[in-house]
Amino acid sequence: MPRKGENIFKRKDGRWEARYIHHYENGKPKYRYLYGATYSEARAKRAAELSSRETVYVPGAKKQNNFEMLAALWLKDIKISVKESTYTRYHRIIVRYLVPRLRGQPLTGLDTRYLNGFTERLLREGGAGNGPLSAKTVTDILCVLKSILKYGRENHFPCHNIGGLKYPQKTPKKVKYLTEENRTKLENLLLYSEDTTSLGIIFSLFTGVRIGELCGLRWGDIDFVSSTVVICRTVERIADLDPETSARTKVIVTEPKTGSSVRTIPLPAFLMEYLLKQRCPDDCYLLTGTKKFTEPHQYYIRYQKLLDRCQIDRCTFHALRHSFATGCIERGFDTKSLAEILGHASIATTLAVYVHPTLQQKKMQMERWSPACLSQSKK
Repeated sequence: MPRKGENIFKRKDGRWEARYIHHYENGKPKYRYLYGATYSEARAKRAAELSSRETVYVPGAKKQNNFEMLAALWLKDIKISVKESTYTRYHRIIVRYLVPRLRGQPLTGLDTRYLNGFTERLLREGGAGNGPLSAKTVTDILCVLKSILKYGRENHFPCHNIGGLKYPQKTPKKVKYLTEENRTKLENLLLYSEDTTSLGIIFSLFTGVRIGELCGLRWGDIDFVSSTVVICRTVERIADLDPETSARTKVIVTEPKTGSSVRTIPLPAFLMEYLLKQRCPDDCYLLTGTKKFTEPHQYYIRYQKLLDRCQIDRCTFHALRHSFATGCIERGFDTKSLAEILGHASIATTLAVYVHPTLQQKKMQMERWSPACLSQSKK
């Protein structure tokens, strides 16, 4: 029985028709059609067609100089060496932005000059008919493109070295984080609550874990003897690339963002006491108390509703992470320890992205200055 969204229909002549996107023109999908005597036959034909489009490669054929073929080969080659979430992100960039604009483009034509113009078009016109793209999105697209062309050169395709490619200048976003007043208000309200929404927010306020990592935490990850927690998994929603399903996305439980994100975080005594009151069996998830996890988006909605109830201006869940990092610096944490607690591979990331000194803190630093003559007169 076909499912809604599969693009498989029974025709008036009794045959089954399966549609799939063959290519894009001006950002719009162009479909092809396959037919079968039964629903299963039509679906199987489409699955085989989609599979072959990503794996067939004939050495010496003219298609080897085509960007679409090279991108498909690169995807196939990296699939076993990257996380599933990373692969789906690369796949999306190629299908949505690169192939529609570079389909049919000879590899010999993809030089630095052409691609700098390509960058300008992405910034101005965007891709897939969705309007201009941000500098961050365009940079991500160019990084994938650069990797594909490097793979091509390593495998003797006629690809240029695009080392001189210009990346768009990013405008740093102003990060919104909790003020000390709102943070104190949250702490006072939540520390005396025993619901799982409050538990998650308090835990993040004092550990800086990401929302996906929080959703992936089990009670067994907390060591009540050594007062530590091990961050070893994350929950995230990714695109579902299985041609046999009609679902566009799926939720997975996987290892954290990077190798440095797998870490052990010491927990303060008051937080251990708070956790001990709500402790559940080791195989249960922290946010549910059961063996079923909470999806990050669902928990994020609960978090926003709680802020509304507390009459605190809405801010992203990631703002808790920023607030934690800033608070740690204000309390004298050394940056190396903080970087490891946050799961950063580099101290530079911690300082540049997650630390936001308050005006009061800046004033305290500036008060250290005084003219030398005044210092001597005080003596």
